[in-house]
Amino acid sequence: MAHANRYSLYWRTSASTGKEIIAIYSPDKDLAVYEEKQWWSDAWDPLDYGKAVVTDQPVFGQLDSLFRSVPLMGLFNDGNENCPYVNWTGWAKNCHLSYGVDYCEDTLYSESLYHCRSCEDCHYGYRLERCYECIDCMDCYGLLFGQNCTTCTDSAFLFDCIGCANCFGSTNLRRQHYRYFNEQLTKEEYEKRIRSHFPLTDAGITDIRKRWIELRNSMPQQATFGTGNFNATGDLLFNCKNASACFDCTDLEDCKNCTNVRGAKDCRDINFWGHPGELCYEDVGVGEGATRVLFTINTWGGTTDMLYCFSCIGCCHCFGCAGLRHKQYCILNKQYTKEEYERIVPQIIGQMRRSGEWGEFFPVERSLFAYNETLAQAFFPLSREQIEARGWRFHQMTDEIPKVERIIPGKELPDRITDIPDDILNWAIECAVTRRPFRITKMELEFHRSMEIPIPRMHPDERHRSRMALKNPRKLWNRRCGKCEKGIESTYSPDRPETVYCERCYLETVY
Repeated sequence: MAHANRYSLYWRTSASTGKEIIAIYSPDKDLAVYEEKQWWSDAWDPLDYGKAVVTDQPVFGQLDSLFRSVPLMGLFNDGNENCPYVNWTGWAKNCHLSYGVDYCEDTLYSESLYHCRSCEDCHYGYRLERCYECIDCMDCYGLLFGQNCTTCTDSAFLFDCIGCANCFGSTNLRRQHYRYFNEQLTKEEYEKRIRSHFPLTDAGITDIRKRWIELRNSMPQQATFGTGNFNATGDLLFNCKNASACFDCTDLEDCKNCTNVRGAKDCRDINFWGHPGELCYEDVGVGEGATRVLFTINTWGGTTDMLYCFSCIGCCHCFGCAGLRHKQYCILNKQYTKEEYERIVPQIIGQMRRSGEWGEFFPVERSLFAYNETLAQAFFPLSREQIEARGWRFHQMTDEIPKVERIIPGKELPDRITDIPDDILNWAIECAVTRRPFRITKMELEFHRSMEIPIPRMHPDERHRSRMALKNPRKLWNRRCGKCEKGIESTYSPDRPETVYCERCYLETVY
């Protein structure tokens, strides 16, 4: 993960056109970075940067030299329309400051969404529409502040609910209607109570959350979340078979140690993507028909038989290459015949075995990014002192002050969305937590008005961190069911106060 920058965007100059572009590489990095359109064009040839491999010297240094010389894609995107501020995103339309939102439309400030529309501030979702502040939800419509919910509609503040409609402030429900903090109401009573909360205010959300969390903590939690699984361990798994220690995954078969993968078979140690992937190992960001791809970063489009590559599209039988598109039998961006390739690659592997490099992923020290710019910091946060003590790089991030009519502290924003003027589009808001400035877009303002929710008072990055904090860690502990005392594995550590049930006891409770 320390080689994958998903969230940190910068302005810098394109090495190809001289234009100011948005990129994941900060301007202080001495790298050749191209804007997306130029990188995808035929105006340059990645083979021009080829290097002859030295088979009796360590290989990682040679790969590092190549990766730093080949022009880099400013943003890892493919097939988007009107999405200038997104990264790791494909085939999306009208999305803004979102990351990994494939096949999505009109989506803002979200991460890892698939086939979603008109969503904002959501984290890990599938087939969502008109949802706000939802985490790990699937097939939901009109859901506000939901977590671990499936097929829920026109509801708010739900946790671990399935098939519910018109429910509010509730938890552990199955196929229920008109529940208010788990209390059953008539349609008329429910609608009357709900109207008393809308338009939602920031203070009102705080009060509702407090009551909602108290209700959640008073009820048993299931050891792990997911549906349709067979012989699967991990958390937040859906329709997975023979999956071991996997997290945030869908449609896996015979996989181990995978995270955020959608559709994969016979894969191990993969972080992000799929759709599908097969026989892949030790990769980050591989998918869309990736087969037999090992030790590789950000490669897709029907790639097969790739080793130690970076940002290659639609290639096969390549070793240690970067930026290639639709090539085969290349080593360090030099073209070889099939016979030459099959003779040289075993020699390289032999050298890597002798130096202890073979079978290992690229060292953190050789990442093109500072540690705190990457996914690693999101899931395994370290202080600057801890990062530098390990010999890794730290990047001091700063914000440019936007040129606006005024900057208003988040705490001073009007509480109700009905009191927010159109002029807010010309302002910047100072984050109530970090004091970082941020802007509101027209699409965002219209969304908040239609959903009757307040304008956020925190910077998008701080909102992202808050959502991440609500997720259980990607770690399994051994503990006992709080009802039958059977041994279970759970993402709830034994020292946490929640009562945790095994799957059987939990299902008996909710059904």
